[in-house]
Amino acid sequence: MISKIKPLVFILICLFALNGCSKDIDNLGNKFTLDDVLRALESQELDLVSFGITGYPLKLNDVVPEVYSVEVPVEEEPYSPEFIHFYIFNSEKDRINGTKEFNKHMESAQFTTFPFLYEKGNVLIVYWSKTKDNSLFAKPIETALEQLK
Repeated sequence: MISKIKPLVFILICLFALNGCSKDIDNLGNKFTLDDVLRALESQELDLVSFGITGYPLKLNDVVPEVYSVEVPVEEEPYSPEFIHFYIFNSEKDRINGTKEFNKHMESAQFTTFPFLYEKGNVLIVYWSKTKDNSLFAKPIETALEQLK
């Protein structure tokens, strides 16, 4: 009886291990780089300019964002850029934890610009819009993220 149980236990352990490995392979497919995201956004005709680090951008889950400005059309306002923070995490799980951390920080924040969050795979984009309701670049950002594969 015991000799039949040991091979069965071994087979079950192998099946669990293989199942765990296949989930890791799926997560690798959702790992994007900053260049991937920038190319997708630029395909939507957004004029992005690297802004470097100004002030103290919010560090989430040990990731400091890459900050870019996006030029507002001149008919809207002369040189009045809005900003996008790109958080590129090591995994989708890290991004989820980073988003939770962001939301916790924002619970008591007073805004002069309004954050719009966009998430895909290991990427969190925070678009800081000057308007709370009709953000200028929400649709291009959503379309760009849909393009990422």
